[in-house]
Amino acid sequence: MAVEPRVLQRDDLLRAAISAGFSTMTERRLEDFRRDGLVPRPVRAANEGRRPVWIYPPGSDRQLVQLLRWREHTQNVDVLRVVLWIEEFPLALDAVRASATAVLDGLLYEMERHLRAEASRHGLDPVAEQDTVVSAIATPMAAKRGKNALPRPIRVPAGERSTAVAHLLQIFVLGEQPDVTEEEAETIEKVLGVSPGRRQRVEDADPWLTGPANALVGAADFVSLPRMAEALADATDSEWEAARSPAAALFLQLPVVARALVATYGKENFAGMGGLTTFDEEPLMGVLLVAFALGARRADWFGNVEALHDSLAPWPALVSEMEQVLDMSQSELSRNLAGHGPEMRDRTQRIIDALQDGELKLGPRPAR
Repeated sequence: MAVEPRVLQRDDLLRAAISAGFSTMTERRLEDFRRDGLVPRPVRAANEGRRPVWIYPPGSDRQLVQLLRWREHTQNVDVLRVVLWIEEFPLALDAVRASATAVLDGLLYEMERHLRAEASRHGLDPVAEQDTVVSAIATPMAAKRGKNALPRPIRVPAGERSTAVAHLLQIFVLGEQPDVTEEEAETIEKVLGVSPGRRQRVEDADPWLTGPANALVGAADFVSLPRMAEALADATDSEWEAARSPAAALFLQLPVVARALVATYGKENFAGMGGLTTFDEEPLMGVLLVAFALGARRADWFGNVEALHDSLAPWPALVSEMEQVLDMSQSELSRNLAGHGPEMRDRTQRIIDALQDGELKLGPRPAR
């Protein structure tokens, strides 16, 4: 027999938020979220005496909690709207489309503003001398160290790193296809940290990174900011709906897989997937991955995205199976591992630690 969904009222939502650890949640803030379309509006269902009774759609309490978790990472309403839509909460697609477009347009505006400012600082023409301007931006960006610096997963000489960063800006930010040699493309792979994907294997599978390295240049056709902005603007409603599930897999499931590989093999960048471990810590990445999925469709690359989506589908169930280990007593776990060597015991302990730390859970993690 089907179970009737529980009737939700305002106080139920507030209690859910407080139970999830958001003790400062108030009725006023809930009203703000309703105004922004981030939480459903209640409907008048009946009266208690003269007082109207307002009820929320089923799942509104979970939507509120997820919203609050994502707000620990960003308070940008447009980004939050897209991320909640990716998680399949009921948001109007027109509003989601407008929000994603506003985010991409904002990134393009900031890119153009930065290029003009850098050109002016060096007395250069931002159009005619664009390559020189990009190099001027790339050099300090490549050399920067500290909290907001680009990651350095693999050691690369300073000059080569600067050239690689300039090429990355041309490809992914400007949507250009620079003339890149195979050797330079291999350096780009090192700067991105993905080059171990050419040699390190996950169990018996072949390395995932194959083919010529300079094929990366062609990605400008669908993963650069200009092309992704075009894809957002041109996509039909059905294309948006088709892109939602792959975007969710890339944004929410792929980082869990990457963190599971870190735990399994004890290497921070095993198979070049270390850069994927924090995708779900940055909500803006969710917007970019929706645009990526739409752009891949335009570039006839969507079959690859769908194949990746299908390969990620079993992971939530696998993680649930892993979590059963947490219910075992230490003596039972020791008995199960008694016949295995130290490598397997170490691997199992790393996975247990990752499970206990919440590293393998889907969805937003607490802000660091």
